[in-house]
Amino acid sequence: MNILVLASEYPHEKDTNADRTKIVGSFAREWVRQGHRVVVIVDSSTFPAVYYAAANRLKRLLTRSFDVSRAPDRLWTKRFRYDDHGVTVENLPMVKYIPHGRFSKAVIRKQLDTILDLLAELDFRPDVVTGHWVNPQLMLVPALAEHYQAKSAFVFHADYTKEICDKFNAQQYLDRIDHVGFRSRSAAQAAGAYLRLRQEPFIAASGIPDQFIAQHGELPRRDFASPRLRLITAARLVEYKKIDAIIEAAARQLDQGFELIIAGDGPLKEKLQAHAQAHRVAENVKLIGQISREELQERMRTSDVFVLISKRETFGLVYIEAMLHGCLVIASRFGGVDGIIEDGVNGFLCEEGNAAALAETFGRIARMTAAEKQQMSAAAHDTALQYSDSLAARRYLDHAVGQPIEAKGE
Repeated sequence: MNILVLASEYPHEKDTNADRTKIVGSFAREWVRQGHRVVVIVDSSTFPAVYYAAANRLKRLLTRSFDVSRAPDRLWTKRFRYDDHGVTVENLPMVKYIPHGRFSKAVIRKQLDTILDLLAELDFRPDVVTGHWVNPQLMLVPALAEHYQAKSAFVFHADYTKEICDKFNAQQYLDRIDHVGFRSRSAAQAAGAYLRLRQEPFIAASGIPDQFIAQHGELPRRDFASPRLRLITAARLVEYKKIDAIIEAAARQLDQGFELIIAGDGPLKEKLQAHAQAHRVAENVKLIGQISREELQERMRTSDVFVLISKRETFGLVYIEAMLHGCLVIASRFGGVDGIIEDGVNGFLCEEGNAAALAETFGRIARMTAAEKQQMSAAAHDTALQYSDSLAARRYLDHAVGQPIEAKGE
């Protein structure tokens, strides 16, 4: 099957934006492994040169206190092509003058013509056209699908809000798209209040590498009888990750009966150290800096609880990784894994950024028996086994096409 993917961003080894999501690349590479031909068009935004000069200056001024990892990267301002493990990726910059603003109709028409010329050059006729992020993929997907008489799909990320949908007249384009997905169940439920969809929406959940499943397929043994909880979190140390709330909640509820490992780096490192000192738990909190993904897996296997109650979390693979290792996972309610974690069964859901609510959740865990913790740990592990890269990509494609698709590359 020929799959055309449109996206606003895609992973590249030279990209300096640390927080650029890699999810589209994960789906695309897995589809190639399953025997499909995949072309990705990156509809990147490009602005006048003065915009980048100002952004770079602002980045230098703000780096010490704020997350500026998503400032514009000049890499994407030029057209180029590269191969990503069998995926043909073409960056086609689109000009606009207002950040987060709409592309003009003339720019959209030009982009459509450019894409048609490119696909003719590649001798590529898509069977399915799918896109990620509203602006401008939602405008391009139905036009291309209709041109090729292909199936069409579109996936919202954090841009599913009524404000954004109204701003970009989303409904008129959704009326022409076969299947619409969201990154979480809560997002789909929220959007159902103001969007009409032709089919029941699907959830485009991420997956963890299949080799992680192969390596860690067995649930590690834990001694949950100890009253001292071993907590771990992993994230960029920036405001919206709300690491300060974890420190405050642990200090409030667990007193000295815990150890908290914080893996990650960022501009708030010193403030978090001071926060731990202010709550008199500096000896319990260890900021270990950025570590490899492999080392993180090992640390999860020797921890009791993984906790991250970020704000604006669309989906976090790290939650699934922690569940695979049998951690008792505390995640943000409405934060992407709310359809995967069932509160009190295979993990916990907590109001995002709320230290008081998190303290209550820590209390729930402290009151559980060792047997109850073992049972939840096993349930988390079993859930994670269903979210490998291969299974996630296959579910997405099945939904996009509207029927099960056989994987030829296995």
